[in-house]
Amino acid sequence: MRDALNVVAGVDMGATHIRFCLQAADGTVLHCEKRRTAEVIADGVQQGIAALIQRQLQAFSARCRGLVMGFPALVGKDKRTIISTPNLPLKHDELASLADRLERHLACPVEFARDVNLQLSFDVQENGLQEQQVLAAYLGTGMGFAIWLNGAPWTGAHGVAGELGHIPVGDMSLRCGCGNAGCLETVCSGVALQRWYARQPRDWALGDLFLHAGDAPFVRQLLDHAARAVATSINLFDPDAVILGGGVMDMPAFPREALIAQIRQHLRRPLPYEAVRFVPASSSSFNGAQGAAMLARSRFLPVAVLSD
Repeated sequence: MRDALNVVAGVDMGATHIRFCLQAADGTVLHCEKRRTAEVIADGVQQGIAALIQRQLQAFSARCRGLVMGFPALVGKDKRTIISTPNLPLKHDELASLADRLERHLACPVEFARDVNLQLSFDVQENGLQEQQVLAAYLGTGMGFAIWLNGAPWTGAHGVAGELGHIPVGDMSLRCGCGNAGCLETVCSGVALQRWYARQPRDWALGDLFLHAGDAPFVRQLLDHAARAVATSINLFDPDAVILGGGVMDMPAFPREALIAQIRQHLRRPLPYEAVRFVPASSSSFNGAQGAAMLARSRFLPVAVLSD
């Protein structure tokens, strides 16, 4: 493969869709693709992901120098172990030694990451925040949260830092998807909104919730929970900037400025109140996959790599 193009791959694996990005060494995005998860992994995760990547490598006459793959899961400090995937229908034997098996199949290094860290990486790059300290709250199916410190996502001592959605400030009568009772996500998440929406017939779609029920007590309480949780994280970390996004915040008429005002009410004064900035998250279905490819490029192509 003397004339092969050196590339990296990023994969963002969700319960419904898998998003894939192929990126050249200079950062050029060569290809993005979205496929249904069930179709890609019908014959197994390893076989499906490898086939997805190899097909595009052949199309571009390219060699993969590294893969970063994101999961809605707890990922170990080694960036190779999937600890828990409550929202993915995967069996333990499919995940065991998956990184090793993908490395053998693709002949390149492989790392795993929490999907929210990939979104964070993309947003940091897009907004030129690489040298700053950044928090990101993505209110979607859950309360996604990620931390950017010292030029990279901060993952903590065991690889699982940033689980703001699982601080114990929710409804203690409800059990969270993680198995614990009373997590923030029981009262502040897309799942919580769906539960409230389904309690009675409505003549409008869930996606139009803020157009029709923005003043409903449950919705106001959800926003208050979000504001308090994000403000707590700001007071703890004293970041330069906070990225706000996610599927719920992307819904029509979501009160973004009102949420920021509520967050600011709880901030320590004079700092970080007077200094912290709020940045809207980029909205694209391929952000996670592109963030994965960006991390792969920084990890596996730190300098120009000569063709073999």
